[in-house]
Parts: sequence; C-alpha cells; structure tokens
Amino acid sequence: MAEPAADIKTEEQQPAAPALVFGSGTATGSAGGFAGFTGAGFSTAAAAADGGAAAADGEEDDGAAPEEECQAEYKPVVQLEEVETSTGEEDEEALTELKCKLYRFEAAGNEWKERGLGVVKLLQHKANKKIRLLMRQEKTLKIRANHIVMPTSKLQEHTGSDKAWVWSAVDYADGEHKVELFCIRFGSPEKAQEFKKKFEEAAESNSSIINMAAVPAAAGDGSADAADALADELGKAKVEDAAAEEPAAEEKA
Repeated sequence: MAEPAADIKTEEQQPAAPALVFGSGTATGSAGGFAGFTGAGFSTAAAAADGGAAAADGEEDDGAAPEEECQAEYKPVVQLEEVETSTGEEDEEALTELKCKLYRFEAAGNEWKERGLGVVKLLQHKANKKIRLLMRQEKTLKIRANHIVMPTSKLQEHTGSDKAWVWSAVDYADGEHKVELFCIRFGSPEKAQEFKKKFEEAAESNSSIINMAAVPAAAGDGSADAADALADELGKAKVEDAAAEEPAAEEKA
C-alpha cells in the first residue's frame, strides 16, 4: 500500500476553522465576524429607503398623522342684519376729487385752525344740475365743508403759497347755515390749479341755475362780502408784517 505524500496533512492535522464571533469588527475570512456579511447591518440611509418604499406601497407610518384642517363651524352669538346706508351722494356726479387739507378762520382767536384732512369733491346733482362742494375727514368721513358753489364765490391765492386758496361761503357742515372763511391746501401747485379751474366752472354753471333772490339772508346782507374783505386784509397784514421785519433784521446786522 502506497504511503501518503509528506506534504499532505490528514484531517486530524488540519487546523480548526476559526469560530464565528458575533459582533466582531473584523471581516469574514480573517476573524469570521458577523460584520463581514454584506447587508448584515442597517444603516440610516437604508432605513430611510425602506420607510420611503413602505410609504409608496401605501403602508402607514408609525409616526403621528399630519394635522387635519378644522371643519368646525361656529355661529356668532349675536346675529346682525345688513343695513343699507346712504351717503347723500347717490343722486350726484363727482366732477373732481382731490386730496387736501382744509382750514377755517376763527375770528375770536384771529387764527387759522385745521378743519380736517381728506378728499374734497365738487358734486353736480343729476336732476337740478346744481354743484356743491363737499369735503369729508378721511377715515371717519365726517363732513367738514358742505355748501353750494355760489356764482359770486371767488378763490384768492393764499399769501406766500401757490398750493392754497382762500374763499368764503355760507356753509352747512355743522347742520346750520354759517358764513365761513376757508383755506384749502393741496400737495402740489398743479392740483391747486386743477381745483381752481373746476371751482370757477362750477360757479359759472350755477349762475344760470341759482336764483340769487332766494339766497339765505346771511349771504345777502353783505356777510360773504365781509368775509372776502377779511381775506384781503389777512393777506395785506402778512405782507406788511414781513416788510416790517426786514429793517429790524438789517439793524441787527
């Protein structure tokens, strides 16, 4: 019987295979650790991919469901009915609308006081064709000026300003006829000129409609003329005051 070759070892002489160590950090083939198997561990990316696949297949996620839109309906404690309001301008057509600041002259204090900031309108009645001036305070819409543009009404340039006009009128803003001296100021000379043009056109239009004999006594007794004269005097006084201050300034120099 032939002898086995010297370099061939028997089964008893073969080294024992290394035991697989669970959790070993070495790869299979060197120490036989579990980590050597491809795909044995779960990475964060793999978990996210699995979760996305599950969601794509219609499986429900273990997380909380997204917040649903509230469908509850609540009725108000007090039911308010819609009320139709009237501005008094429904039967009129606006010929012009300009933002302005309005002042009123107070004779008691001999000074101009701000009346309001808002929009001034020239409104023509659709039936009788009369044109009135209406100015409301912005936001509150409180009436600050309300009068017919009389044929005798004249705008005078406010001293030292090409953006303001002064005129007198029998006004009804406070619920009673009163002779008022107004000063109106605009944001630019162009707006001031536009207002003057429309105001003079309104006065001319009303001259063929208004019966001057029916004008309230307050306007017929010379009060309006007195207000115009007062406007002239105010302008002259300011010019005289300015001229009086010039020599004093020269003396100090």
